[in-house]
Amino acid sequence: MHLTRLALTNFRNYARLELDLAPGLTLLQGNNACGKTNLLEAIFYLATARSPHSGAERELLRWGASDEPIPFARVEAEIVKRNEMRTVLEIVLVQAAEKNREEAGKPNSRVNKRIKVNGVGKRALDLYGELNAVLFLPEDLDLVFGSPGDRRRYLDTTLAQVDPRYGRALSKYNQVLEQRNSLLRDFHERAFNPAELAIWDQQLVAEGAYLIARRAETVERYNGLTTEIHPRLTDGREELRLVYQPSVTLDAPAPARQPSLLPGEPASRTTDIASQFARQLEMMRPRELGAGLTLAGPHRDDLRFFIHRSAERNPIDAITYASRGQGRTIALSLKLAEVALMRGETGEDPVLLLDDVMSELDAPRRAALSQTVIDSPQAIITATDLDDFTDEFLSRARILHACDGQIENEKDA
Repeated sequence: MHLTRLALTNFRNYARLELDLAPGLTLLQGNNACGKTNLLEAIFYLATARSPHSGAERELLRWGASDEPIPFARVEAEIVKRNEMRTVLEIVLVQAAEKNREEAGKPNSRVNKRIKVNGVGKRALDLYGELNAVLFLPEDLDLVFGSPGDRRRYLDTTLAQVDPRYGRALSKYNQVLEQRNSLLRDFHERAFNPAELAIWDQQLVAEGAYLIARRAETVERYNGLTTEIHPRLTDGREELRLVYQPSVTLDAPAPARQPSLLPGEPASRTTDIASQFARQLEMMRPRELGAGLTLAGPHRDDLRFFIHRSAERNPIDAITYASRGQGRTIALSLKLAEVALMRGETGEDPVLLLDDVMSELDAPRRAALSQTVIDSPQAIITATDLDDFTDEFLSRARILHACDGQIENEKDA
């Protein structure tokens, strides 16, 4: 699949933008704070219905849009898939009206979100899979050095794009988890009904087992892909290994499914995982009643990265010992593996979005990365300095310039 058109209205620093896009390489050059990252964010927002940045969705509305009678932002794109079918995606954010006189004149952080696919209203979950996108941001160092929650969110976003059942299971799991935690918190305040908790346990186990099975399979698939990708980015000096650490104790690791994962069908492991999850919840019941929260499940999983350097015998834990440069290369390897993963799962090439990707990389790694992405079916890459790219890369890329919420072709700049 590839994007053919992107239209923004009142999104971040873009008042109005109409941009035609083509397959292949698009290089967006400009100084900092010109809107390069905002454009990539808009595309990813259409793919996932959520911003990769933390903060309220109100912040997506352009500064100054609040002066309009009805403050709003619109992101719209047209995509073409392998079967030549065209799809128009649209997300509109409208600032909610004040509920009472006391709120009048005060900043309002509430927004209403409306999603349409080919003009038909959809839920956020229904948007996943319409446009598959892989986004690298400089802050993706948090995948390596950040919290387990950062890594769980990454796995969830990736899997939800390629497996609709995963997105539904995740949504249901989070709803059940909230209800179960509420019941555990109220244990000391009202009469405890074991049967009520058992109902939530059954639902938590059913949805959670699927999440665990898919995560385990996917991490093993990543390992098969990064075996080739990571050495290419490190001139053969390093190998990368991912280790999935579920909080539910499993009897044996989930096997990788070859040649590709089958969305909705890790059933060979799901039943076993559900049994183990249920037993663990039962064993932890006294601790959970004391703590007032659920102590095992996918919401407490982690993902670790280990680097094996050719000159050393033992691998190192990247979270503890990797340098920033190594962490950045790990994140890049992960994203490039994600491209191949999505292609294998869906039969469609995702749009690759790379923001300020060359900064903090030495010359050999920049050259290796350029060579790796040069044949991408569609890649949109931002940079402040074109000198970071090889002559061959520049000759094959369409070069655009970003400045103050405007984008111009190189020949027009």
